[in-house]
Amino acid sequence: MNVTASPARKRPLPLRIIGFVLFLYHFFRELVLANLDLASIVLSKKREHIQPGFIEYPVDHLSKLEIFVLSHCITITPGSATIEVTPDHSRLVLHILDTRRAEQMVRSIREGLEEPILRWTR
Repeated sequence: MNVTASPARKRPLPLRIIGFVLFLYHFFRELVLANLDLASIVLSKKREHIQPGFIEYPVDHLSKLEIFVLSHCITITPGSATIEVTPDHSRLVLHILDTRRAEQMVRSIREGLEEPILRWTR
């Protein structure tokens, strides 16, 4: 007897389409907020008060497509760039403008980009 595992259940197509539209809304919202934040940092802080650097963002719970979309969205938004996806696809290495605000950046990525991507893809 041949028993195969059933594929993971995804939400119905209409809900995934709505999820995609919501993802686009959240992405453009994050894009505008990142531009305003970058302008604020550049115009109001002295160069020596900005600490650029690298952080890691965990993505071991995401599919390769979700990692691809997330990494590109991060790179498109100003103030951050995806430098590398680790070989085991468990983390993204990101360069951010100010490492003192790393927790805020991670929260923004999770809530503003990752969660909307998951509503669209799953």
